[in-house]
Amino acid sequence: MRFSAAAALVVLLAAPPASAQRAPLAPDFDLVVSGGIQPRVSVGVEDAEGDDEVRYGAGIRRARLQVRVLYRDLAGVEYDVDGGAGRVQSVDLFAFVALAEGVQARAGYFPVAQPRGGILTPYFLIDAVDRAVVAERWLAGTVGGDGRDLGVDVTVARGRTLATLTVHNGAGTLNPAAGNVREGISNPDVAGGPETSGLAVSAAASHQVGGGVEVGAFAGLNAAGPERTDRGAGGRSYTTGGAHLYWGAVPGNQPVRLKLDALALRYADDGRGGQSAVGLSALGAVRVLDHGEAFARAERFWADTDADADDYLTAGLSYSPSGALRGPYHRARLTLAYQYRDGAVLPDAHLVILQGQLAF
Repeated sequence: MRFSAAAALVVLLAAPPASAQRAPLAPDFDLVVSGGIQPRVSVGVEDAEGDDEVRYGAGIRRARLQVRVLYRDLAGVEYDVDGGAGRVQSVDLFAFVALAEGVQARAGYFPVAQPRGGILTPYFLIDAVDRAVVAERWLAGTVGGDGRDLGVDVTVARGRTLATLTVHNGAGTLNPAAGNVREGISNPDVAGGPETSGLAVSAAASHQVGGGVEVGAFAGLNAAGPERTDRGAGGRSYTTGGAHLYWGAVPGNQPVRLKLDALALRYADDGRGGQSAVGLSALGAVRVLDHGEAFARAERFWADTDADADDYLTAGLSYSPSGALRGPYHRARLTLAYQYRDGAVLPDAHLVILQGQLAF
């Protein structure tokens, strides 16, 4: 299975897995339901001031349910929830419409344009048990780990090229009280509520070169100064950008896969100087056991380029029972991964995770 531009559009717009269930809801309307669950067990060891701390764990990483109501495949509404934390939490909530062939717009709360290794890689297509650490740390220092924000975007697919432009609040939350929403004219304080210094604009583009090769880049500016960027003097605006080069983007889609990601982040001066962060990630995967993969990923992240970097290593195996039955690789998967952190500031740590996956 090659990762075509059409498949890229499916991924970028957070469409359901190929095994989604579709049923007529009313004349011209269809209901599409999909989801997945990822249970895991783990053991972590952290070097805390010379004494190893060990913790065992068992839980559910994700329990996702996605519901779409479609009107003639031209427009619709999507709502995603997750119950992995023991309570139902909103994930995505947006409306979408086809403006023309290969052009789609969204409005609401959704994954904004960002590094390809972030939320634009759906949970059921993650290479290991987690996304690349550099992408997770980038998310934590920008719009948040969910990688989503309130806004509007337009995505254009032309041949093998895909491009998205997003204008969003910059706060990285579904809660309108933390953004810049204004109440109706009946509200006495029309201009009240939270004040931000600006909005956020981000863009991402990718191109399928052929032979399983994908290249892409992203860039963004967030003038809202979200609270998560505060280091004691208030939220900071930032600019960011990066690129990726993939040979085989989807787990199990070819015998050998290689993925390279690079990202950079520059915070505005908050009176204590500016701050720059840089992340690099390289992954290699080889098909084993006919329907499995052995993978390894090496990463380096500078939270501040004026300081030492943190190094990360991930290695492991995944196997797809659904692939063995000639179904999609992602539908049923079992992954064993070892992760190591050689921290410049954080203590060294080891983590072993066994994670299952069932997508429908």
